[in-house]
Amino acid sequence: MRILSSSLSALTLVCMISCGNENAKKTPAEVSVASMSASVVTKTPAEKKLVEVVQCDSLTVYYPNFTRIDLVTEKMPDKSEKNVIFCCAASFTGERLSEFKHSNIGGDHVSGGQYYKGYKCGPYNGVFTWSKASGWHFFNNAYKNAVAPLQKSAKEGGMGVCQTMLFSNGTRFKGCFKPETVNRYRALCQIGNRLCIVDCARPLPFGHFLDGLEKLGVKNAQYCDMGTGWNYSWYRQDDGTVKELFPTPGRYTTNWITFYYE
Repeated sequence: MRILSSSLSALTLVCMISCGNENAKKTPAEVSVASMSASVVTKTPAEKKLVEVVQCDSLTVYYPNFTRIDLVTEKMPDKSEKNVIFCCAASFTGERLSEFKHSNIGGDHVSGGQYYKGYKCGPYNGVFTWSKASGWHFFNNAYKNAVAPLQKSAKEGGMGVCQTMLFSNGTRFKGCFKPETVNRYRALCQIGNRLCIVDCARPLPFGHFLDGLEKLGVKNAQYCDMGTGWNYSWYRQDDGTVKELFPTPGRYTTNWITFYYE
């Protein structure tokens, strides 16, 4: 989705709403959190599916059983890369450019253990990082405070991406849409002690999206970029085949959060 540094224009996300009986109350397992961050070091049991897919009402939850995460830039991971099990757009792209520039990615970011400067995007107040040494973390940090966790992840050979936080340690934020704005939304979330990507199966009001996250007991949630082309994403099934989530690849997408099983 095209996002200018001075304003948000026509943002879309794929959202997450409650699963199953809406009257059922789900309580996430507690994870030790320090300084507005959540951390889990993930080890994938061989007997688990590559990506666990949970269909419930108006949402689809994808739980990648990964061993590594990276922010891939410039070119989307190829389906022939057998160790890639899930990928989707992450941070916003500033302009529709014919050439790739790291400065056209919203917020500073870490890809392949390297730190890069991005453009300043107004609504960004969150950071997500992963490294083999430290596992994954969500931080409720604005620009001036985003540098330290990103630098740490780069030093550890990891990844990092800035985006808009929707929930931080269970606290709900307003986000950057009016509650009545209807679209399909997507978010990178922590449910219990697990990391997942959640897509709406149909368009929903943004307020319903946040309500659904709250009902699920989401601890942390961060936007993922959407819109025609930007919403193109895929995951690998256990038989090695690839399942596309949206049919049309985008020409101008610049970055993808990518889960690996190695």
